[in-house]
Amino acid sequence: MATMQANVQRVKRFRELKATLRTDRSRLLVGLDIAQAEHVAQLRHAHTRVVVPTLTIPNTRQGFATLWARIEQAQRATGCREVVCGLEPTGTYHQAIASFLEAQGADVLLLSSSVAYWHRRLQDGTWDKNDRKDAANCAELLEEGKVLFYSQPDGPLAELRRLVKCLRRARRELAACKGRWRTTLRPALGPMGEPLPHRLRAELPEVLQAWEPPAPGRPAVAKGRLPLGLATACADLAAQVNAVQTRIRALEQACTPLAERLPAYALLRTIPGVGPTVAAILLAEIGDVAWFTKFSQLRKLAGLDIIRVKSGQFTGQWRISKCGRGLLRWALYQAARGCARTAGGRARLAALTAKRAGDRYAGLKATVELAAKLLRVVWGVWRSGTPYDPQRAGGLQRQPR
Repeated sequence: MATMQANVQRVKRFRELKATLRTDRSRLLVGLDIAQAEHVAQLRHAHTRVVVPTLTIPNTRQGFATLWARIEQAQRATGCREVVCGLEPTGTYHQAIASFLEAQGADVLLLSSSVAYWHRRLQDGTWDKNDRKDAANCAELLEEGKVLFYSQPDGPLAELRRLVKCLRRARRELAACKGRWRTTLRPALGPMGEPLPHRLRAELPEVLQAWEPPAPGRPAVAKGRLPLGLATACADLAAQVNAVQTRIRALEQACTPLAERLPAYALLRTIPGVGPTVAAILLAEIGDVAWFTKFSQLRKLAGLDIIRVKSGQFTGQWRISKCGRGLLRWALYQAARGCARTAGGRARLAALTAKRAGDRYAGLKATVELAAKLLRVVWGVWRSGTPYDPQRAGGLQRQPR
């Protein structure tokens, strides 16, 4: 569906609402619990009273019209001119009603699923869950200002996001195939602590051989000695892997022409380690860097923000939250690995690894830290609108002191 407002205006309006939802009493708040067949709404005069405790509407155009008629009636009763709707995204079921409400002039905001989960228990101290309670929970979160920006991009960015969503699904299928190989088929061929003998490795399909390092010695020739069931299972897995890898290549090729139509694509491609696919994923997952006011917000989106538990004199080990978008974090990790292949990147990665001498995960943590530094470079390049300059950026290609 077409975007009702330009995203620049939407961001400006979101920041205004975020700053005033806790105190403004002149708005009508609508909390919506989204489902496939029907939605449940609660209408409140902000920080004053509950106007409509429960309103159940079918997920149809007629149901949307009924909801808006009830909202207009509540506006006349309370004198509120502004209508702010908050909903917890449920698959794609929320998109139709969100577009309808925006077309009527209401503001639509998203609510975090994790925040809604923990906040629900504060309502009445019970553990139960139902649609009426969820709608009231959404309305309370609106009153408290715990809201998220709801972006509705159009044009190339919207199409790129759809392709990247398909790419994310395909990569998950590939990861599931690798998990099936490691946990089911590979242990049936031999101990996991040692490489497969050449005679067994030669019996595997080519795509599975690539996942197994060759053992020392002369290569063997396949002679069809694997049991029928195991050989069939390996062949079935190999066919699935080949199909998924073909889909991934086709999706990556389709992403590039769309990404090239966005101005930031050429800027991101100047950053060391950022290839065509990674740049397209960065564009799709971030959207527009102007939506963010601080780098910490972008780092949270990637799930690279640092968590450290402290209590009294105890201080735990730091770790990244992994609460953001997994595909964005994967793209930054791949960019960090690509950057590490350059001279400056190798030097920086070696310096970060040396900082954690004695840690068995020093290399992995150094790569994650390099990915976070790359994200800061993405932030700077994108916001400035100028290509990457190693001297001005002072980062990825500088030799360690």
